[in-house]
Formats: sequence, C-alpha cells, structure tokens
Amino acid sequence: MPNSPLQAPRTGRHAAGRRIDPRSPAWWRRLIFGDWHPLLRDPLDLGRLAFLAAAIVFLLAGSLEYAVRLAGTFLLLMGAQRLRLPRLFDLLFLVAMALQAWGNALRLFEDVFWWDNLVHFAVPFASVPVLYVLNVRLGLLPNLEEEPYPRHRLGLVLFGVFNGIAIGALYEIYEYVAVNWLDAPLAIGYSDTIFDLTLDTGGSLAGGVLLMLWASARWGTERRPL
Repeated sequence: MPNSPLQAPRTGRHAAGRRIDPRSPAWWRRLIFGDWHPLLRDPLDLGRLAFLAAAIVFLLAGSLEYAVRLAGTFLLLMGAQRLRLPRLFDLLFLVAMALQAWGNALRLFEDVFWWDNLVHFAVPFASVPVLYVLNVRLGLLPNLEEEPYPRHRLGLVLFGVFNGIAIGALYEIYEYVAVNWLDAPLAIGYSDTIFDLTLDTGGSLAGGVLLMLWASARWGTERRPL
C-alpha cells in the first residue's frame, strides 16, 4: 500500500536490532512521526496533553467555564486518538479543535472578526474524516482502500456534505442555548446563522473531497506504525 501523507514508512530499528543513528533521516522521521511509546506516541499526543494542562491552569485561575471547555476538548481528542486515525486526519482534527477551544478561551471570537468564519469552515472539514473512520470502526462503512469504483468515491463527498451540515446545525443549536440559557456573549441572528451554515457546507464539502482523494490513492484508515 502506498504511504500516505504524514504516515511515514516503517522504520525504527533495523532488522538486526541495531539502534538508528541520530543523524540519519530515519531518526528524524521517528522523532516527528513516532512511535515513541504506546501512551505517548508522537507530537500530536503532546498537543492533546496541552489541552489538559491548559484546563488545569484555567481551573486554578478561577475560570471554571474555560477549564470545562478545554477539558471537554481534551476528552474529545482522546476519543479521536482511540480511533487510530491516519496522521493527517489526526493533525487536522487537532488543529480544528485548537481553533475552536482557544478561540473561546482567548476571546478570539469576539476580538478577531474572521475567527468565527475560520472555525465554521475548519471544524466540519476536519470532523468529516473522523466521522468516517468512526463508522469504519463500528463496521458500518467500508475502509477507504476498499472503494474500487469511482462512483462509490463520489459518495464520500455526499457523506462529507450531509454530515458536515448536520455538525453545523448542531453547533447553531449550541450557540442558541449558550446565548439564551447560559448568557454567553455571542452575536447570533438569522443572517449570521445562514452564513455560518454556508461555511459549514463548504468545509464539509472539502472534507468529503479529502476522503475521495484518500480513497483514490488507496490509503486506508489505520494509523500505520513505524
């Protein structure tokens, strides 16, 4: 099977058990892509732990709301880790969750006018591949490398669009609840909601196209060890 982006080929120790020279490309691939340890595999796992550390810091500082948001994001990312995502899918999801979580914690949604638009595109884009892999793990959908027909791969785009729109709709419900029940300082309205859903649709379409290209390259849904 061809090696996919951010999925380095198997390396680590040579067949004879010799250690890798720290000056060699193989050593650098292992440093960047892992696998270091079953519990701490690579820099992406370090990024996950950063959310837990930040949640503790906000809690100690008395900011319970932001501590809960960051802790919830950490748990969501740990759930994604259990799916053994391909490294590119894992990276995209980590970045999207960081944009959302830190946008709230640092009040970037209020202070940076385009931040909300960025998040509404990025979150569906990164979530669509994760949802597909979740369905694969549950046995509901085939592995991407098992899609032999082009028309079946086009179905991945539809999967992305429909699921991304659903994610966007749920987020709009969350915003409504946050504003009307939790007094969150968010600006919502009909035009804002429609524009947000448009961005959600664009992001989910991009996520579906990513799945289609991944299937066309016959790359699977497993995180391949080094």
